[in-house]
Amino acid sequence: MIFNSSLTELRDALKKTLPALAAKSTIPILEHLSFTLEGNNLKIVSTDQDITIMSMLEVDGEEDGSVLIPGKKLNDIIRVLGSDGEIKFKVDEENFDIKFVSGSDKYSMKGIEPGEYLELPELFQSNKPNFDGESIVNEIGSDEEAAFFKIDDLQTLANNTANSVSRDEFRPAMTGVLFQFRSEMVSAVSTDSFRLSKITVRSDKKNFPEELDIIIPVKTIEMVKLFDSDVLVSFIKSNSKVTHIRFDVGNTIYISRIIDEKFPPYESVIPTNNHLVAKVDKTLLLPAIKKVASCSNNISKQIKIKFANNNMTLVGKDDDTGTDAVVNMSCEYNNEEEIEMGFNHAYLEQAINNLIELENNTFYFTFSESTKSALLLSSLENTDILMLIMPVRIN
Repeated sequence: MIFNSSLTELRDALKKTLPALAAKSTIPILEHLSFTLEGNNLKIVSTDQDITIMSMLEVDGEEDGSVLIPGKKLNDIIRVLGSDGEIKFKVDEENFDIKFVSGSDKYSMKGIEPGEYLELPELFQSNKPNFDGESIVNEIGSDEEAAFFKIDDLQTLANNTANSVSRDEFRPAMTGVLFQFRSEMVSAVSTDSFRLSKITVRSDKKNFPEELDIIIPVKTIEMVKLFDSDVLVSFIKSNSKVTHIRFDVGNTIYISRIIDEKFPPYESVIPTNNHLVAKVDKTLLLPAIKKVASCSNNISKQIKIKFANNNMTLVGKDDDTGTDAVVNMSCEYNNEEEIEMGFNHAYLEQAINNLIELENNTFYFTFSESTKSALLLSSLENTDILMLIMPVRIN
């Protein structure tokens, strides 16, 4: 295998494949990148068996071939070479010695025979969906399902749900984000039982499956945040059951296992009778939370908030250190009933930051009792953006 490549383009292709490269694995082969050259098309593949990535790069090819290259070591070298100039690769396919040259710099390393790599049928036996620039095009008689996302919409779903995912491995269904596809809309939901995030995006075209629910692992959700262009999504099945999700993003394919579990019935925990409502200025509340959080207990992270007479009183206190803070700010509160609630300030800040499409930087805080869940909404009329947070017992 012999080819020449731009350092910038090769570095960018490596950057895209690295998220699926196993840093340290019980299967050493997974610490390698698979390079395959056909003509001027170089395919770089990485996998940790849960996520598989293939990035395709146009190079100046001289001799086709394949090799497995130690991924981290290669990336370390390419990174220090900078972004200017070219690099020439040459692989001896008898012993898989790798040599590459950039300017006057020469490097060599030992590769592995490519036949030792995993077969990855979910990558090489799946196909990119048809998309005519307007909507998904399914072949007549096909039962395949696919989706098209504007990059901003998909990253909105990812960015605003990742924080609420559970890290409890004994509750696997909650260690990912539920995606509910409904023809012209898709909702993303995550919860760790202390908080819940739900975001819905809509399309004026039928760009999503008619009805499909899948749970995407949080590691994949974090990867989605790195995508840089619009996304075609398809679903890989085995015995008529979805097992993997595929993302086609420009010249890169990302494939992830899904979580084969039943997501909890989250609709039942979203309150529908929160009669107490406070309209709050985000730009006032976030600094106030930070002020009282600085005096709260580092372990419990508890703060108190009292609503009364169009006023919010925030209190942070740490009995261990003897510190406390009290901050007052105005709000529009719809009731004469005073109510005091305790919250984990980190969860509350994350929920507020996940609220988008705010009018004049204001949002709505709704609740019914000090011990029942509160909702944070961008709008009272539209619940497409919803954050739920459970109060904590006030010490």
